Amino acid sequence: MGGELIVVSVTSLVVGLVVVFHFEVLQLLNRFRPSQKLSSSRTFRNRPIILANMFVLLIAHVVEIWLFGVAFWYLLDQDGLGAIDGYAHLSLLDSVYFSAATYTTVGWGELTATGHVRFLAGTEALVGFMMITWSASFSYLVMARAWGDGSQSS
Repeated sequence: MGGELIVVSVTSLVVGLVVVFHFEVLQLLNRFRPSQKLSSSRTFRNRPIILANMFVLLIAHVVEIWLFGVAFWYLLDQDGLGAIDGYAHLSLLDSVYFSAATYTTVGWGELTATGHVRFLAGTEALVGFMMITWSASFSYLVMARAWGDGSQSS
C-alpha cells in the first residue's frame, strides 16, 4: 500500500503542475492574440503571433514531458514501485524518452511500464492527450481570429 500511495501522490503532484503550467502558458499567449481589426496586411502582422504561439506551445509540451520524465526517473529509482521493461537501469533521458512516447500516446511498443508506475504512465497518456488537444483548440482560435473573415468573437 505504501508504494501505491507514493505513486499516486507523485502522479497527482505532476498532473497538477502540468495542468496549471499549461493554463498559465495559454493565459500568457492569450494576451498577445491577434486583434479583431481587419486589414489587408493582417496576415503579415499576425505571422509573428501565430509562429510564437506554435513555438511557445511546443516548448510548453516539452517542459511537461520533462516533468513526467523526472517523475518516472524518481519513482523508478525507488525499490518496489515498478520498472520499464527493456531497461535494467533507466537514465534521466531514457525516462524522458518513455515519457514522450506516453505523453503523445504514440507508445512505441518497445517500452512498457510494470508495477505501480503503470498508474503514472496511464495518467500521463490521458493528460498528454488533453494538453495536446487543448493546445490545438487554442491554436485554432488564434488562427481563426488572425486569418478568419472577422466573424469570430473575442
